[in-house]
Amino acid sequence: MTRRNPYLTYSGLCAIPLLLLAGLNYWNGLRSVDSTTGAIVQNDLNAFNVAVDTELRERKSDFLRLSMMRDVQYIVSDKERIDVYPQGMFLTLKMLPLMREFESLTIFNRDRRAFVFRRGESEWTTVNDHGAGFTEPDPAVWELQGTVPLERIGSAGKTVEYSAPIHDEKGTNTIGGLIGVLNLDNMFARAARGLESKSSHLMVMAVDRSGKIVYHSNRSLKDLQVNQALPGFNTIANAMTNNGSGVREFKSPAGSYLAGYSPVPQLKIGVAVARDRSAALSSAHRWGIVGLVFALLAAPIGAYLLDQHVQQRSKGIAQVSADVSAIAKGEFDRRILLESSDDYRSLADNINVVTDKLRAQIAREEETRQFESFMRLSAMLTHDLKNAIEGLSLTVGNMERHFDNPQFRADALKGLTDAANKLKALVARLSRPMTSLSGEHKRPTNVDLVPIIQRVIAITAEPQRSKHSIVTRLPPSLYALADAARVEEVLENLVLNALEAMTDKGGTLTIEAGQTANGAPMFAVSDTGRGMSRQFIDTRLFRPFATTKRTGIGLGLYTCREVIRASGGSIEVDSVEGAGTTFRVVLPSIPHDRRN
Repeated sequence: MTRRNPYLTYSGLCAIPLLLLAGLNYWNGLRSVDSTTGAIVQNDLNAFNVAVDTELRERKSDFLRLSMMRDVQYIVSDKERIDVYPQGMFLTLKMLPLMREFESLTIFNRDRRAFVFRRGESEWTTVNDHGAGFTEPDPAVWELQGTVPLERIGSAGKTVEYSAPIHDEKGTNTIGGLIGVLNLDNMFARAARGLESKSSHLMVMAVDRSGKIVYHSNRSLKDLQVNQALPGFNTIANAMTNNGSGVREFKSPAGSYLAGYSPVPQLKIGVAVARDRSAALSSAHRWGIVGLVFALLAAPIGAYLLDQHVQQRSKGIAQVSADVSAIAKGEFDRRILLESSDDYRSLADNINVVTDKLRAQIAREEETRQFESFMRLSAMLTHDLKNAIEGLSLTVGNMERHFDNPQFRADALKGLTDAANKLKALVARLSRPMTSLSGEHKRPTNVDLVPIIQRVIAITAEPQRSKHSIVTRLPPSLYALADAARVEEVLENLVLNALEAMTDKGGTLTIEAGQTANGAPMFAVSDTGRGMSRQFIDTRLFRPFATTKRTGIGLGLYTCREVIRASGGSIEVDSVEGAGTTFRVVLPSIPHDRRN
């Protein structure tokens, strides 16, 4: 298998985060352009709306002042005066500043006869045709009390018409009416003048409800439909005709724009202010591409530096790995030596400290094992000696009552002989401590278990028949592969434990033997003593030094289990608290080298 070039791997590892960072910076730059331009556009739109509102309020104020001037009241106070009053008399110094922003002014007397001022290209002209063909004021004007202007949008949507009553000098009677026509194109131009003077990349427009351009910075687009003049602006125009507001982008042949738009409810018109962001986007694209190129160029350099660093570190880790492998194989005197500049020097020093502690721990554990071995040997010999003494104690205890019985004397003599032999065996084991500690057992032989069981019953159980009921169920013979001496010790220990479990009151000791359903030889010892809890059986039974006896050392059942396991058999227990316990031992009966 071809080994991958690590430099290429490092190049990829360096390029990926650098490209991601450059791409994120690129994307953030584009967003920054939109965010900054959007904020500027929104500010421009707010300023334009304020300027429009200011223009409307000032023109309305001028119109009200005109309706209350004495010259106007004087003309309409006499029905003949409109016909004979010289036209130029109306163009007074007081009236001209108020009339300058209106397209036309029409004065009606109470007979609805009109005198009209119209703005020409360079000056005002007057027309007196007795009201023929002129727009009538709002009928509500003749009923108004006080000087309150009424306004309405012109029929073409290009003008705003103001109407107001003309009262007499006392202000109690309506003697005429005044209509002023304000051209929206001129008004928007004045409102946008401040914005357009600051930037050549600004576009201001107003669109009516039909989608027609009422005002545009480019005067050639005025009175055109948006879908004809600016196709890219259609989406925004549709929102404007529906009284929508917001900030959106649109494309035009002149560039990419970001537009802020909102309605002017009193004029039934939507206004928009747009800024060209093409230059800012070009700059963001340029710097974004520069960042991507820089990331591609920086990746190989970073990969080279990383490769050199990894190679230097690899030497140190290789040395550490070799020394650790040697330590793992048992060379605890091995020490890891690295230069002080190596990155793994601290790791090597820590491993050396651990190795020193491990050597000291091994030495302490060796001493502990030796001590534990001595204690285990002492405990095991003490246990066997205890069993032998208990057997002798039972024989001696019954000797006074049954000494006259010849059969008892014969059995007692045999029991004493067996006890003496066991004590000799204990002395022999003391002389061979290593063999005793190793737990070695004789090779199992084919032995008949029935005589062994009968011998243990005679020596251990029969002396207690006066206290307990003893029940035996034994076949004529029962052969198993086992160490006869060890099996006898196991049985003797189980019987003694059963008798001790029934010391508080008389009970029944049951000893039986036979074959399991699989044909394996087995024997069982049952008592009717105090029993054991399931927790004790699961957590402490068969554990060394675990016992419920006040004088026991807790090695009997542990030794029994080890002996039976060494013979290839098994030992099981079934106990009920307050009812009794049964130990069941199963031994093999086939050749040892064929056992599973």
